Amino acid sequence: METRPTLDCSLTFPPHPAWVRTARDAVRTLLTAGSRPDLTDAAVTLTSETVTNAINACQAKGCGTPVTLVAEWIGGDRLRVLVHDGAIGLPVRRPVRSVEEESGRGLMLVEHASDAWGVCAHGPGPGKAIWFVLGGRDRPEAGPARSAKSPIGCTDCAELEAARRAAVAGSDREKVVDATVAVRSHFRDAHILPVRSR
Repeated sequence: METRPTLDCSLTFPPHPAWVRTARDAVRTLLTAGSRPDLTDAAVTLTSETVTNAINACQAKGCGTPVTLVAEWIGGDRLRVLVHDGAIGLPVRRPVRSVEEESGRGLMLVEHASDAWGVCAHGPGPGKAIWFVLGGRDRPEAGPARSAKSPIGCTDCAELEAARRAAVAGSDREKVVDATVAVRSHFRDAHILPVRSR
């Protein structure tokens, strides 16, 4: 009988580069405890990139709001890591012009090394979260997986968010709650949870 990882972890820390190592170590420890050393290299690298991006965004925007990292097991053996910061604006994937450039590869690495990834700008405040999922390709016995689509450019997200904003402008608390639940449910179902065929 195969043992499934069950431990999750979360960290909240100031937007300072000294915390990147702590974030990497937490994810590494989670993978060790979950007996998934096959995911360690990719997870630690992508955690480092996403936490560094969050810290850099906070420092560039003068945002002192703490950064939050959540690492959790989904579907039994897939790891999802989400990094949230309070800085205004969405991350932009910049083209790398030279092999000597030391920055600009973070989102490209996340895109290519993960099974699914995305950016979430929903919720209270001006911040955003970058998330990625690993483990879908490593365990074929779990069933074929299809990566969640990125919310960037998602027309359903735009329509639901417009409806939520209209509800907020109308000051009807019940409509605001319903619209917020609709936005979050769509985001969870379409962009975070991997879609598995049955």
